[in-house]
Parts: sequence; C-alpha cells; structure tokens
Amino acid sequence: MPYQSEISRANPTCFFFLIDQSSSMADPIMGVVDNPRKSEFVADAINKVIQTLIVTASKDVEIRRYYQIGAIVYGGDNVGSAFGSLFGEQELVWVDELSNKPLRIEERTKRESDGAGGVIQVQAKFPVWIDAAANGRTPMCEAISRTKNILEKWVKDHPNSYPPTVINLTDGEANDGDPSVPAQALRELYTTDGNAILLTVHVSSNPYSQPIFFPGVNEGLPDQPSKIMFEMCSPLTEAMTKTAQEMLQISIEKGAKGFVYNSGIEGIVSALEIGTRPANLR
Repeated sequence: MPYQSEISRANPTCFFFLIDQSSSMADPIMGVVDNPRKSEFVADAINKVIQTLIVTASKDVEIRRYYQIGAIVYGGDNVGSAFGSLFGEQELVWVDELSNKPLRIEERTKRESDGAGGVIQVQAKFPVWIDAAANGRTPMCEAISRTKNILEKWVKDHPNSYPPTVINLTDGEANDGDPSVPAQALRELYTTDGNAILLTVHVSSNPYSQPIFFPGVNEGLPDQPSKIMFEMCSPLTEAMTKTAQEMLQISIEKGAKGFVYNSGIEGIVSALEIGTRPANLR
C-alpha cells in the first residue's frame, strides 16, 4: 500500500509550496474589505506551517532532518525561490537550517485565553521566511515545471522515502498555458512509496461563493479554469482523508481530489494543515 513509509532522518520527506503572487493577490480574501490581503495571509499561513514543521521535527533540543522544504513564488516576470537569496542557490532547505535562519523575527500581538473565560492580548515572536508580494500575471505552468525539475532530482536521491507533497496556493488561472500538462509530469514523479502529491488551494475573491472542499467529481465547479485545477490535483491519501474528515467534520468520498475551491481564511489554514501533517513520523 502506498504512502506508508516512515519519515525519519534516513528517509526524510519533502514539502514544497507554490505561491501565486500575481496582481490579483493584492485583493482582500473573500472580497471583504476588512479581511487581510490574499498575498499577506497566504505568506503568514506558510510561515506558520514552516514553524509547525520545525516543531514536529524537534526532539529534545535537536531539530531532526525529517523534511526538506522548498517554495517558489510566481507573479509577473518572477518565478523563483520564495526564500530569495536567504539560502543562496539552495532550492530545497533542511528544516533545521530554516529554524536557524529566518529572514527576520517580528513581534506580533495575538489573542489568548486568560484562564478565566476571558481573552487577553499578548506579544509573541513570529519568524518570517517568506514575504508577501502581488504583481503582474500568473505564470503557473512555469512554476510547476520548475518544481518538477527540482523534485525529479529529490526522488532519485531519496528513492524509498515518503514522496514529496506540493501545495499550490492561487487565486486564479494560469496565464502561460494549460497547467494540467506540467502538473501531470509532476505527479508522475515517484518513490517506492508512491507518486508525488499535488494539492491546490484556490483563494477566494468572492464574498458570496461557498467553498468546495476536496470534491470527488468536478460537478459544481463554475468554469473551465476551476475544472482544470481540479483535474491537475492528486487524490487525497488515506491519512489526509482521515485528517480532513476529523478537522472539517465532513464526509469525504474515496478518491476525492486534494483540491479546495473558493477558500476563505479558515479553509486556507485547514488545507495547509491537512497537506503537511506528517504521517508515519518516527
């Protein structure tokens, strides 16, 4: 049965994020003026996921090399590492290296329970590796193709590992061709434990549309671009399906695709956790 390999230092896995930074990502989530901009919230959400992965890789005082992490931003004429020059020419970064070298650490205010039924505001440190941006067109095909090239080498170097998981966060359609073509090439990469996994989280601009979580068929999707995004995604693994059903309290049919459409803030957070919660961690 695929997707059963233990994640360990001998057989690490890889998480890879594709981040749409086209001009429409400057719009507020769900088109609601008081909501954060899509680009800013997506960047914050991925920074939080990276911190969570660091925590799950931590044993005592050691951060173990259970994961390599990659991230590509795409918008306008820019398709490149989301980490900029922070790690030089490295395309994939070990989780302990990320822990040791954030771009900066910000002081942020967050709400916490006061233990007596109330809520208080406290200051907390927030490490940042990826900044928000929004500019120009949506070269999604180029971003997926570049990711495929990076991960092609990774699966050769880790032939028995849990296969890489790629999460594409976007608010629209590709401007540089049909993304299902490079997506298929990406999904055909494999280790002995299964094929690479491609998930897509569509970030909504529509305050009236209902989100669609992990559909099994493309019925209900409004147009051809959304149906293309559905078709380019991998089916959820058994572990992802179980996690999604527990978190979202919904029934998910067997063979459902790793696709969330018209996601708001909560949906983005849930989808990222479902896609990156490590299964079979030693």
